[in-house]
Amino acid sequence: MSASSLVPAGSAAALICDTGALLDYLVESAPDHRLFRNAIDRARTRYVPALVLAEVDYFLRDERRAMQVFMQDVARGAFTYVPPSLGQLSRAMEIDRRYEDLGLGLVDGSVVALAEALGVRRLATRDVRHFAAVRLHDGSRFDLVAHPAHPDRS
Repeated sequence: MSASSLVPAGSAAALICDTGALLDYLVESAPDHRLFRNAIDRARTRYVPALVLAEVDYFLRDERRAMQVFMQDVARGAFTYVPPSLGQLSRAMEIDRRYEDLGLGLVDGSVVALAEALGVRRLATRDVRHFAAVRLHDGSRFDLVAHPAHPDRS
């Protein structure tokens, strides 16, 4: 199943996609598949951070067809792939240190750094606990576009 090539008429602003949201989006049997498919498909621009893409590939190692379809969507522009700059990787590690008690790690830190760099506050994630606690460099919070029935508890 691929993302719609045309953005729906009621499309929302751009958003960044985190790993868990993309997994639910791609795997029909996932707990919140429809929730994330609806939220992500409504976005005008769907950013996929490079480190998130690597995690998605890892978690879909037993779902290769889903990964192949997703990569076709990325290649045709349905999603915008964004590799981090060295500055963003450095910022991601600063964020990881700042929120040491949460154990964010490099991938989640890179999501925050990308949001700051792009000025995008909308985020599709299952990781509500982490991203609801994080403040961006300007003090603002993420706008979590979906509220999963069973959010990640890591």
